[in-house]
Amino acid sequence: MRKNTDTQRFPHSALLFRFCLRVLEIRRKGTKVHDQEVGNILQYNPSDTSHWKRGKKAVRSVYALEALAQALDVDIETFQDIVDGTLDFEEAWLDFAEAEEEKRISQELGSDLLVQRRDRQLVLEQVAQGILQKAGVSSVPVYLPEVLQVLAFIQVSQGEVSDKIARSSRVKPGLYSIRCRKGEMRAHTRAAIAREIARVVLYSEREQFHIPPKLENRSFFEIVDFSNALLVPKESLRAEIQKVPSKMNLVKTLSDVFWVPKSIIRSRLAFLLLENAEPSVFTAAPLPITLMGALGRTAPLDLSEEDGQSSSLESLATAEESLTSDSN
Repeated sequence: MRKNTDTQRFPHSALLFRFCLRVLEIRRKGTKVHDQEVGNILQYNPSDTSHWKRGKKAVRSVYALEALAQALDVDIETFQDIVDGTLDFEEAWLDFAEAEEEKRISQELGSDLLVQRRDRQLVLEQVAQGILQKAGVSSVPVYLPEVLQVLAFIQVSQGEVSDKIARSSRVKPGLYSIRCRKGEMRAHTRAAIAREIARVVLYSEREQFHIPPKLENRSFFEIVDFSNALLVPKESLRAEIQKVPSKMNLVKTLSDVFWVPKSIIRSRLAFLLLENAEPSVFTAAPLPITLMGALGRTAPLDLSEEDGQSSSLESLATAEESLTSDSN
């Protein structure tokens, strides 16, 4: 009997190849990219590259993932989550696309954007808190059906969604539909639905919630920040931080508690750090690096202290102090 040679022994590695190929196409700005160009990053010959692409070769060593991260300018944790099976292609692409858009806008608008974004976040926080209070949300994770009871003008259903995890549309004036992909509800599906809820509220029902007019080139951040505030309420986050054992990965643990992608937790922790920061903090050159170091972008946050006790909020306060000192 002929052996089936098409079976993927390492499907997550095949997914990693597909993701890297897509990213490389973006980096090359539409230029045709050949499979071997991806393999060349790891110094693979054509045979190894073919085996990787077809899921017959495992690619998961830290050295390989680090090489891919550096060559493609992608957070190594995204690659790690792909090979671990934590992220599927659409979820990984959502994280990548949002990170790229945030990077692009931040580079174009500079430090003034950070101040304006924080100030608008404070407004959106109040709106999100009001919605959650009306919905009677008192525990985590926040369940979106409870939120949608307050936002009765939005209906959510599962169905075929091309190239996105969720998509919103207007059914008629004052009524909107969000369609999300079929299957189990995952953290990224919840995030995508929350993004579309925010899009509807901010684009079409803004006046109903007394939200100030949109700022030019800030719509992306408003959608991200408003949806994050719905999924990870500020005070709930403060409370849950206190419960995380000192030796555990803060971001990973909180992402499980709130049932959201890790990128959302990082964003919310950054908001806690910068909520009351002086304007001078936002113009400090080391700010992005300091923030990523404080929030453990690619490594667990070390919260241990000499006496063996730990306070996560104290660690956040220390990070905030370091941001302030960097600006002086």
